[in-house]
Amino acid sequence: MIGRAVKQGVRYRSRLSPAAWDGEKLRPDVRLALMRAAKLFVDSLDIPDFKMTDRVVTGSMANYNYTRYSDFDLHIITRYSDLDCDDLAEAFYQAKKSIWNHRHDIRINGHEVEVYVEDINEPPVAAGIYSILKDTWVRRPDYDPPDIDRNAVRAKVSQLAYYIDRELGDSNSPEDVERLINKIRKMRQSGLARGGEFSVENLAFKVLRNMGYTERLYREFTARQDKEISI
Repeated sequence: MIGRAVKQGVRYRSRLSPAAWDGEKLRPDVRLALMRAAKLFVDSLDIPDFKMTDRVVTGSMANYNYTRYSDFDLHIITRYSDLDCDDLAEAFYQAKKSIWNHRHDIRINGHEVEVYVEDINEPPVAAGIYSILKDTWVRRPDYDPPDIDRNAVRAKVSQLAYYIDRELGDSNSPEDVERLINKIRKMRQSGLARGGEFSVENLAFKVLRNMGYTERLYREFTARQDKEISI
């Protein structure tokens, strides 16, 4: 099962996804759908005079490493400091993003749309970034097939899946689950910093996510918190 998940979740293609691109140009129907999703999200923020500097699509759907599990990562770019409480801006936008993505199930040609709010001063680490507002590349991805160690990815996924299954079976403490969530998050961040998108750690995280393991962890963490508080 894990071997098949790694094979399906770790890919590098010779062209950009035809579900989104006509050659290297974003398909007009896809661009329109993303523009509408961005407007719907911005309206939900309920912030008077919200200043949006750009709307971009990034991640694997703007690169050659997309799979059938890939989302359209739609980033709404603004300046966090425009909020009067700019020290709380990141937490506010994260909360709004989580609520909106949970409530909505927008799909474009079979791929989910995930919306984020990005601070203009902290651009994402991504090989491809396309402005749907200006209909042009901000950063065009290079076709450069990486040397992926699939055996190492499979081993890392197997190890983490074992830890997750054991944790969810043996403990009733939300703190134990939270520690494992933080461990996996730090592992991914370390891999991204050291080896980029194709690091073993980042690829292992994506495979775990595709297999539903990360969702199980977050769901179990919330359930245990609720149980601990309930009387």
